[in-house]
Amino acid sequence: MPPWYPDTRPVPGPIRDVREIVWRAAGLVTGFGELLMATAATLPHDAACPLVSARQLAWGARYRPSPSTDHVTMRLPLNRRLARRTWMCLPGLPGPGTAIAEVPSTATAMEQQIWRGIHEGAHLDHLSSVARLRRPMAPSPGEFGAGLLVAESYAMAVELLAGVECILAGEGHAVRQLGAGLIERATRLPGGASPAAEFADLPTLAEVYLLGPLDVLSGGPGPSTVLPAELIGSLHDRWRAACEAYPPAASFAASAAELIARAGPLV
Repeated sequence: MPPWYPDTRPVPGPIRDVREIVWRAAGLVTGFGELLMATAATLPHDAACPLVSARQLAWGARYRPSPSTDHVTMRLPLNRRLARRTWMCLPGLPGPGTAIAEVPSTATAMEQQIWRGIHEGAHLDHLSSVARLRRPMAPSPGEFGAGLLVAESYAMAVELLAGVECILAGEGHAVRQLGAGLIERATRLPGGASPAAEFADLPTLAEVYLLGPLDVLSGGPGPSTVLPAELIGSLHDRWRAACEAYPPAASFAASAAELIARAGPLV
């Protein structure tokens, strides 16, 4: 890696517990995920698209409010667990220098389609937008530290939006996987039913997968205030339309806004 990339340093002191407000957010997100999965059972199911990043990203573009094409894909001979984050900005690439790595995975085809086409695609959209606002650089401010918290908040908000829009489009296979993904994010909190090992020392990152998207969709005082205007404007327009077309989403949005009003700033 280039010498100017961030280095890791120990942080002294005890690791704090996950906040109580986050467990409430986990319950809210879990309930919405369960609703998506139940609704998926009433919708048609199609086969997953081919296991090719470009195809997966193209499929997901219709469900991302600000889809970009400013990225390249590259195949890496690494196990998915060794490449925990496959979206990044690299020096020497054209345009903003945004890349998505193709790595072998043991996930199902539909899991990969949602992960790549929706979640990681949203990260690429975010990185491209940030690059347009400032000189392209590697790494991007959206890859580390507070910028990563904002990036994950946005990607999760896009997942929530996609869950509703896939219902409206009748894509039951995608709705089911998106619902399962929301439930998984809630259960992997430190102390949750399926705690994720990498979050044991990173409670703020664990929290942002749940509180972050609620803040973004509600226009709260945290990540939503620092996202590029072109991203947040398009997301809010699509979310309002989705809530009008699917009343359960409007109910979820109201509960999310109430919770965020009590949560305080996240980042």
